[in-house]
Amino acid sequence: MLYQGRILIVLSFLSACSFASENENFSAYLFAYFTGNSGNQEAIRFALSDDAHNFKALNKNNPILNSATISSTGGVRDPHILRGENNDYYMVATDMVSAQGWASNRGLVMLKSNNLTDWTSSKVNIPKTYSQYSAADRVWAPQTIYDHQAKKYMVYFAMRLGPSDADKIYYAYADSSFTKFESAPKLLYSYKNLAAIDADIIYKDSIYYLFFKNEGTGNGIKSATSKTLTGGYVLNDKYLQQTNAQVEGSCVFKLINSDKYILMYDVYTSGRYEFAISTDLVNFTKDPTPISFDFSPRHGTVIPITSAEKKALQAKWDPTQVLTASQKNKSHIKTFQQNGFLHIDFENFRSGGMTVIMSDLRGRILYQKTVSQSKCRIDITGLKSGMYHIFFKDHSGIIDSEQIVIR
Repeated sequence: MLYQGRILIVLSFLSACSFASENENFSAYLFAYFTGNSGNQEAIRFALSDDAHNFKALNKNNPILNSATISSTGGVRDPHILRGENNDYYMVATDMVSAQGWASNRGLVMLKSNNLTDWTSSKVNIPKTYSQYSAADRVWAPQTIYDHQAKKYMVYFAMRLGPSDADKIYYAYADSSFTKFESAPKLLYSYKNLAAIDADIIYKDSIYYLFFKNEGTGNGIKSATSKTLTGGYVLNDKYLQQTNAQVEGSCVFKLINSDKYILMYDVYTSGRYEFAISTDLVNFTKDPTPISFDFSPRHGTVIPITSAEKKALQAKWDPTQVLTASQKNKSHIKTFQQNGFLHIDFENFRSGGMTVIMSDLRGRILYQKTVSQSKCRIDITGLKSGMYHIFFKDHSGIIDSEQIVIR
């Protein structure tokens, strides 16, 4: 790993696979989760899947971030991950150690990344920051959604204002740096004056679907809908889980290249996960496809990712899954940054020419040019901060690749 001016060059030498195209679809899934109520189980972990049903943990199921560093309590739970609007990523999580009691946490953690592997974090303590919520004794299961009308990221979470109150869903807009709230939280949804936690909002066909758990009064998943993100939700008063057991921690995600949605939830009294499936987000049936994990997840969330993003995650936390330079023919390509350009030097230039392709992690091609000499340069002054991929191709196909992070 080598820092050079604005560029961090990561010599990853990915396997000789097809480079991402402008129309590349997502091809895998990333699961952010925690595993339990003791020790380092209250920490963020990542897992990958190619089919949305069989997940394998990254980093040998160890935390990908140190809870003691990013939180005020020393533990984090219920991680939610969101793909941002500008080649970036966001996570929020409950700032809590359950051993201190179920009414012990006062805030949440906000995290941001431009490459899925390196994260910055900040803490938000609700009662300390907003005096009108000084009685708050638990702030649970935050999530983030982008408000296209306000053009801001909205964080929503369950909060209780003391033992005599019922948990309700509140929301606040994050500031532009995603480190704190712009203003005090507002009420988003109240369930019959009974407890509601673990909210998850999905936008489909001009409707916002708010899924939640009715805590302590049935312990199942219900939903409410609205045409407006920040209010007006109407209850769909039926349970959506496909089990009689108590469940929590719902997450809804869309299957790649499909009209089907998965509702996943933690059957916490049985120590297992279960999936339900729907095309309309109203009527769910039990997913007939078997599911498997090589770990024991608790509340978490899933997003689709590209093959390039998957390789970046594996390179950081499961490098045995990524081919090294010794496993393929080295092309002896050097890169360096100078005066707003990324310079590329082909030490063993192929006489037939070389094609240079640069893409972002979503697979969009930003630069493509066939060069006829041993040097070329790419203007990077207009690129946003984030991770990018460069592929080198000759007549035989891709011969090399690199990842770069523009700060």
